[in-house]
Amino acid sequence: MKKRFLGKTKNGCAVYVDLETSHAVTHFADHPKLLGFLKRAIPTIDATTDKVRLEKDMGEEVGTTDVVETNEQDEIVYALRPLRTRYSRFVKHKTPTPTSWITIDLYKAGENEYALYTAFVGRLTPSFPGGDYLPDQSISFWSNHALVWGFQEIVPGTETPQCPW
Repeated sequence: MKKRFLGKTKNGCAVYVDLETSHAVTHFADHPKLLGFLKRAIPTIDATTDKVRLEKDMGEEVGTTDVVETNEQDEIVYALRPLRTRYSRFVKHKTPTPTSWITIDLYKAGENEYALYTAFVGRLTPSFPGGDYLPDQSISFWSNHALVWGFQEIVPGTETPQCPW
């Protein structure tokens, strides 16, 4: 494990990221300014539960979000992204939109310590179907939203037009 210290929460808990396994690493590569915004946000978080999932309006444009609404006319494909086991839904021929929001997902990793599971530019959404965050809203949300194709790395050879969930 290759840990990097990111900062301390409002209530004094250290936050680290595993640079080899955290989903956040793929997002840092896509959005170079995300890490700086994340370091600004961590001291405002009061981490008191085993899992902390939240969205934060940074008050300025932080980048673009590639989660967009879809409709029946859109060309949809599914693929695996690196470090993930569930397929993501993608839409072709759309573009990301500017946003001031970031999403942060931490989990308790020890006494007064949290690990960054993921962080990304955009609003908090339900997990993809099969995930554990808001599973009752997952299928309805991701049936009407998708990631913009070409703005996320995928695992080569996993693209399919068939919905895997």
